[in-house]
Amino acid sequence: MSRERKRRLGWGTWNPDRPAELVHPELDIRLTPVLYAASANDVSLLAPGETRLGMRSLDGREARLRSEFHGTVLDWRFRFGESGVEIEWRTRKSGEWGLRFWVALVASGGSGWYFDEATSELQAEASGGLGDKASGRLRIRAANAPLLTTFHENLDALCDEFVDKGYFYLGSRGTSGPVAALRFNLEEASRQRIVCRAWPCGTPELTQDDWTLADDHPSGSAQQALQAINDVMRWNHVYDAINRRPYTGLTRFWSARKFGGFGVWLDDVAFNAWLWGHVDLQGAKDNLAAIFAFQTEAGNFPCLVTGNDAWVDRTQLPILGYVVWNLYQRSGDESLIHWAFHKLLANFDWWWRHRELGGAGLVAYGTTPGVGRGLYRGTKLGAKNESAMDNSPIHDDAPFDPETGLLQAFDVGANSLLALDNEMLVLMADLLGEKDVAARLRARHTDHVARIRDQLWDGERGVFANRLRDGSFVRQLAPTSFYPLVAAAATPEQITSLVDNYLMPWEKFGGDVALPSVARDDPCYADNVYWRGRVWPTLNFWTQRGLHRAGLHDQARALAEKSWRLFQVGWKNRICGENFHAETGAVTDQPDTDTFYSWGALMAALAIAQIGDVTPWDVETK
Repeated sequence: MSRERKRRLGWGTWNPDRPAELVHPELDIRLTPVLYAASANDVSLLAPGETRLGMRSLDGREARLRSEFHGTVLDWRFRFGESGVEIEWRTRKSGEWGLRFWVALVASGGSGWYFDEATSELQAEASGGLGDKASGRLRIRAANAPLLTTFHENLDALCDEFVDKGYFYLGSRGTSGPVAALRFNLEEASRQRIVCRAWPCGTPELTQDDWTLADDHPSGSAQQALQAINDVMRWNHVYDAINRRPYTGLTRFWSARKFGGFGVWLDDVAFNAWLWGHVDLQGAKDNLAAIFAFQTEAGNFPCLVTGNDAWVDRTQLPILGYVVWNLYQRSGDESLIHWAFHKLLANFDWWWRHRELGGAGLVAYGTTPGVGRGLYRGTKLGAKNESAMDNSPIHDDAPFDPETGLLQAFDVGANSLLALDNEMLVLMADLLGEKDVAARLRARHTDHVARIRDQLWDGERGVFANRLRDGSFVRQLAPTSFYPLVAAAATPEQITSLVDNYLMPWEKFGGDVALPSVARDDPCYADNVYWRGRVWPTLNFWTQRGLHRAGLHDQARALAEKSWRLFQVGWKNRICGENFHAETGAVTDQPDTDTFYSWGALMAALAIAQIGDVTPWDVETK
């Protein structure tokens, strides 16, 4: 991958805080829709709370969304091409007289803008390869010509003018300036089509095809699920202007408000890479590149890197080996393995150097003393961050040792996924012909799997559980108790007990809404706060993977179907839940959840797995 040509980005919905703003990162040009409602004397930049994210085409060339502002509802369609971008809107519902509701398309960036009154065409001066060779200009024209074209120092100046002086004010009308606003009202332009292109394009015509927020969903759960994955991934794929690269955010709406411009949370972005593998390998590569860019000299991939902070003292669950190998299986792109292997191996070895607890051949979560200055460094909370299940009850009884920075508990989930990571690295080493490395990894894997099977099995309760240093088992149970299945670390007798006594009974992890993040008969289940009782897509994902690997295809299918039904409840309203209430399936019943969270699409991916699966252990779903 290092030998590939530089990634070209082009037009897109790259701004994480403004889903309707169109950006060309390489040219630094922005086209920003601005709404003004005279009834409320209020301005909108189509913020997240005022938009509903619609369908994205599978080829990435079309995006739709709906805006609602003081009772006026507009449907928007954006089309991206090699030569430019097209913008359309249609009035779905009027909240006031159209003459008093204005839409401005604001053009900024570049080296300045000029409006040709004779042709009603807005042009940008050439800058860094902008425009066609003959004229050196970017050109913007509308089917309904603008009623007014104004120029401003910046976007805020336009917004302030609307609020302070209303839509009758003409003092900013002009022909040139750094920021241009093409202004329309819905009386004259209830429908509009605007073309931005690098050569003369003529006056665009209004299209006659009928379209709304989203097309009718394709038939079949797998096709519907693929469309959902595509929509969630493409809307959350944004441009990190600080590091100058694209990646898929956890949710596009956290980037500036929460993370200071960008946020690479390890496991979330790793899952995004895996999800992109169903749609477009380039999206997967973007996310892997964002993760690998922050690998520390010690070898670990940081838990979190944002515009504000870097948690380099800790990592998260080692799932990247599975992700990279699965992407290779889907694409056949061997360069992925050449590019990733030694980075993944360094992270794997870091785990054993820094997270093995007491030389026991098993690992625990931690925060490495004296490394970095990240928030929560050196605390129990920092150690729990590595699990990605920060407030899970399974950590409650585990003491924290500040000298080593380790939780004093061998974690079932961490050990199982580290064993799986080991297995994937063996496959990669074999592919690359690195025999000595493969032999070392095989020996480690054999020993590790045996220790999981023997030492993390609570024979009295018949379940895998976290184990404290004193030998006692942690009382609280999470779906991580099923993770040894995905690592092939359970005996047939253990598998039977897991399914009969824990997967199926409602008071444990059964029921139509599954899987709760703690057993239902645990007092913490009623908390319904984050990892204390709610359903999480990642837990369903690894449990379903494990059931398939163990040959329990009926149980795996049942969990996938439950996951898909749960996802669909919110998706009917374009909600992709970060987590769900474990009895009602609600997403928005409490504030600790996001409504367009990337890994929510894992629930849709499990529906695709029922039609045709790709796994390292070659399970065929029938």
